[in-house]
Amino acid sequence: MLSRKKVAILLDDMYEDSEFIYPYYRLLEAGVGVDVVGKKESSLRGKHGTAAKATKAIHGVKSGEYDALFIPGGYSPDGLRSEPAMVGFVKELFDAGKPLCAVCHGPSLLVSAGILNGKKVTSYRSIKDDVINAGADYTGGSVEQDGNLVTARDPGSLPQMMLLFLALLEK
Repeated sequence: MLSRKKVAILLDDMYEDSEFIYPYYRLLEAGVGVDVVGKKESSLRGKHGTAAKATKAIHGVKSGEYDALFIPGGYSPDGLRSEPAMVGFVKELFDAGKPLCAVCHGPSLLVSAGILNGKKVTSYRSIKDDVINAGADYTGGSVEQDGNLVTARDPGSLPQMMLLFLALLEK
């Protein structure tokens, strides 16, 4: 039952607006509890001006509180990957076998967490070399699923990606 599930969306300034808004509302629509987790509780601004609020600070959350993780792209993942607690949070959820979803530049945070080795992954083309150098099998496809890991190339991939992510949450 999705109403008992809780997802952390990791967010920092300069996120890609649609890659936050669409998944956020799709998760809420499905009855999933959502926390927007940032480096601190604060107001955030998307690349195109959308306002969001980090309702939780990374230092105040525990990975065991969440059933899954979502990482929007834009420039947000670059800011998040510089925070060791954020990288550790991603790794803990991955190691626990929980669903992780990252779109566009989101996989750069997965690179920093060291979890892509041997995984079938896609991303925005500008981080392709980073993903490959992290040991991933980069496809460049629209959406890829490798076990509990779902990655998507760009905002146009959001509908297909969310169907896979929601299916993982139902398990």
